[in-house]
Amino acid sequence: MRIAKLIVLLVLLPTAAATALTLPSWLVSGWGKKQPLATDGFKRVQMGEFTGGTGGSSQRAVQAELESAHEFEITSGQAEFIISGASVGGRLTGRVMDSSGKKLLERTYAAPGLDENARAFADDIILAITGKPGLATSRIAFVSDKSGVRQVYLCDPEGREVFQVTHHRHGAVSPTLNSDASAVAYTSYRSGFPVVQWLDLGQGWERTVTDTSGSSFGAAFSPDGQRLAMVMSFLGNPEIFVTDLNTNTAACISDTTGVPGAPSWHPEGRQVIFSDDQGQGPALYVAEVPETNQSQARLVRWRTGYRFSTDPEFSPDGQSVAFTARSGGHLAVVVKGWPNGHAKIIQSGGAAHPSWSPNGRYLCYTHHGVLYVHHLSSGHRRAILEKQGRISEPRWMK
Repeated sequence: MRIAKLIVLLVLLPTAAATALTLPSWLVSGWGKKQPLATDGFKRVQMGEFTGGTGGSSQRAVQAELESAHEFEITSGQAEFIISGASVGGRLTGRVMDSSGKKLLERTYAAPGLDENARAFADDIILAITGKPGLATSRIAFVSDKSGVRQVYLCDPEGREVFQVTHHRHGAVSPTLNSDASAVAYTSYRSGFPVVQWLDLGQGWERTVTDTSGSSFGAAFSPDGQRLAMVMSFLGNPEIFVTDLNTNTAACISDTTGVPGAPSWHPEGRQVIFSDDQGQGPALYVAEVPETNQSQARLVRWRTGYRFSTDPEFSPDGQSVAFTARSGGHLAVVVKGWPNGHAKIIQSGGAAHPSWSPNGRYLCYTHHGVLYVHHLSSGHRRAILEKQGRISEPRWMK
């Protein structure tokens, strides 16, 4: 065990003006183009009546989203839950009742587009019934060299409506999304050396996170979106810092002679896992994040069973870690139970950069420059983005 004691003060730069961004409207699409996943043991859901002028269209859109999610068995017979609603002009009021008549959910969705409302309602249906978030409104950030220079992009879990976020002359990498995908932090090279930038996706403004000298890179939003874990080198050797975005302070939580990187937060916000290469191949370390700047950060190595381990990410329930390892001379995506579970190779032969879906049922990762989504319980995977340049570093919003 090693102790990191350094506490420093950082100053955020003033908000910089930027061209406003208009985010795309995410299209309705399904997973059903491939062989469907089994629904044995799934809860049975019946699509009830949707009244109003756009009721029929809303019903079809919601059903398509639920079918693509593979969380339920949609049936016209006896069901445990009944979905109904009303829609006029695309505005949607949706309801979920159980078989006893108890109302689990009733909410109105008033986004400009019917499809957007249907996706939001479908996600809420999944959350109300399963207790886990749906994915229809979630987004994946990733890096692609499609334009000739690596830039940050967004897409939905289907790989549709690809949206280029950055247009930096010297490129941008290592994106991280906050919990509602309203902001993205990433590493920019526009000044000639790596610096972490923070971009508000709704308002379109962008700023550099700190004004310290040296490099900063590899940021990760905390679960509450109020802090960033990132690598900073203004003291000389790069270290992992946790920056509080409200108080403009930061604490060093690593103590290494190597090259740390790829930090990721435990969902409770009390630990950060990261890779560190001290000359014998990257290994994974876990730091206990101090509650105050006067507290000490505890740092321990987490043994994965692999000599090469990087790109770690905690699962949404905090019970597993996905990471990239070297197996048989090639990179592989591995999942290991936290803190002392078994390790399992999810995809070998060059797969890398795993990231969990918000519900913990899927991993996205890259394999030979193609973006895949992998259903963990069934092993079913499919490419959602290919022929879009070489894709790397995907990160699913949490």
